[in-house]
Amino acid sequence: MSTSDFEGKLFAFLCFGFVLGILGFFRGFQLRKKKKLIEDIPTSTVRALALGLAEAQGTARDLGKPLISHFSRTSCVFFHYKVEEYRSSGKSGRWVTIAEHTSPEYFYLEDKTGRVLICPKGAELHVHTDRKYSNGLGAKDKDLFLAQLDALGIKTDGFLGFGKQLRGEEAYIVPGDELYVIGTVQPNPLIKGSEKGSENICIAAQPGSFFLLSSESEKHILGEFSGMMFLFLYGGPILTVVCLFFLIAHFFKLMF
Repeated sequence: MSTSDFEGKLFAFLCFGFVLGILGFFRGFQLRKKKKLIEDIPTSTVRALALGLAEAQGTARDLGKPLISHFSRTSCVFFHYKVEEYRSSGKSGRWVTIAEHTSPEYFYLEDKTGRVLICPKGAELHVHTDRKYSNGLGAKDKDLFLAQLDALGIKTDGFLGFGKQLRGEEAYIVPGDELYVIGTVQPNPLIKGSEKGSENICIAAQPGSFFLLSSESEKHILGEFSGMMFLFLYGGPILTVVCLFFLIAHFFKLMF
């Protein structure tokens, strides 16, 4: 690599780091806002839920016939999967998401006071990964992974028939799993009237409002947000300042 090529790549990396630091700083403020929102809204029982933003926790229950997850074929009330392909460019490469799906079907959250319908569409997910897949040599469940990719219409062969390097992950919620939800309580679109007030409402997404669905506890979510918040709020400015310092040094080196 010539000196000019090295200088050009160094300048590009420094500019990228400078912008990334600024974006990270604003991302930290977003996480701080979400964290404060979770802390400020008290956890409600299902019976006490009222229209508007609220949070609840309980166990998952199916609404009629359970779902079957696409890869592990697990009976569940909710599932999410993501498939990635490794794409190389010169001496480097990166994983690119080529398929992702979140089940949109309704299910119940139940506590000691009743149950409320959950519409998972549009939720920010904090559901732990249950299964991981790969089509690499000797990978566990490789044949199942490839078969399901084919069934979903996801191509496994690339240019000239060479196999793609693929990996996937699947998360699901089964009946009885613990749930934590914060979202907008609104009229239940599936029931026009019921003696039980909790069956007349649904927790779902609302434009411009926070909606989170988690298989982890509120305490765990707050800890996760705190760690990322401090990383972005403090790490972002540090990265920006360091990159700016080297950019200025690089400029003066070229000028003089």
